Amino acid sequence: MKKKGVEVMYLQSIKQSELIIVQSMYQQAFLPIYKKYHDEATDPYLEPLASIQEKYQRPNNYFYFAIVNHSRVGMIRTILNPQKTQARISPLLILPPFQGNGFAQQLLTSIEETFTDTNQWLIDTIAEEPKLVHLYEKMGYQQIPEKQTTIQSNMHIIFFQKERNQLQPFN
Repeated sequence: MKKKGVEVMYLQSIKQSELIIVQSMYQQAFLPIYKKYHDEATDPYLEPLASIQEKYQRPNNYFYFAIVNHSRVGMIRTILNPQKTQARISPLLILPPFQGNGFAQQLLTSIEETFTDTNQWLIDTIAEEPKLVHLYEKMGYQQIPEKQTTIQSNMHIIFFQKERNQLQPFN
């Protein structure tokens, strides 16, 4: 299905039995980042299945596949605070064969539309990855000044937020 020349994406809740697929998606999507930085401590490429399963069991954690034309093109995990007014995205991924098609933008829009009571969205990324930084800025996320974590000398995590009132109405 296409909408204005763009393939339509929808979110599908991930079942616990599908977490092995999630782990495989982590490995496919995050392999290039792992090869570039060799981050043994925090790279999702190395995340064990038990860790993903533990996160799945946590309250207010939501895992979704991004589906386009009956294919899983990516996934997203959203962690809500108890009041469900603030959400953190970690991770968001698009599988390599589907990257560059606008699916990450659609995925962010879809998840924001799914949690309509959520007023603040948080996400972080590697400062040295300009495509990722550009994606979040393009989607209205603003970098939080002075908030940065050093993973290693060539890898820094920067943090972004987006307020519900920053969502732009359609003209």
